[in-house]
Amino acid sequence: MFLPRCLRGAAFLACAFAVLEMTGVPALAGELVDHATTAEKLLGEDKPVQALAEMEAAFNAAWDLAPLGFSEALFVAARPAGFGIYDARPSNIFKEGEDMLVYAEPFGFGYGRDGELFLIDFKADFELRTPTGQVLHQQDGFADLKMRSRRRNKEFQVFITYNFSGLKQGDYVLVTRLHDLHSDKVASFDLPFTIVPGDSSSTPPAGNATTGATPAPAAPAQ
Repeated sequence: MFLPRCLRGAAFLACAFAVLEMTGVPALAGELVDHATTAEKLLGEDKPVQALAEMEAAFNAAWDLAPLGFSEALFVAARPAGFGIYDARPSNIFKEGEDMLVYAEPFGFGYGRDGELFLIDFKADFELRTPTGQVLHQQDGFADLKMRSRRRNKEFQVFITYNFSGLKQGDYVLVTRLHDLHSDKVASFDLPFTIVPGDSSSTPPAGNATTGATPAPAAPAQ
């Protein structure tokens, strides 16, 4: 699931009300309205810090109910410098043996606790498929992605380097699936890509790939 653009930034709550109504949880929608009403009252009393705390409480309530999903998922040109600080790769065409750098921003995940720390933990699976859905290779639990923080961080970046050595030229789909270890939430995203010969620059081959391979994703990085 991908996050609607309206759920980013200041417009989150307005869109969250509509999402909650569509998913049949009017009680929580009412809770959000209460927080927003209180925040508006506090702003009128020149208490912006308290108003922000009310809005954060509303944001957290909607976040906890939301399914696990992704606001971004794409190939990038290099290791990101931080959350949202990345350069998108201009093409999904790769040469044989070339590293494939994947960046994603999950939302709606849960939190564990270790004393004063909040814990974010995912197990990652992947599947390599043909465009028609045939699974050529898969591996469950190949990566552990985690963060420890004194805050309920919402800005968590996923960065994984894949390298499918020996994969023949053709069209493929890379599926990355995350299992949230602090809830029962699971979500995945698909990234189509094309492999061309090592001496090719941009011209993809005709037809779809049908051959299997034994790919090995590199160790993920945060």
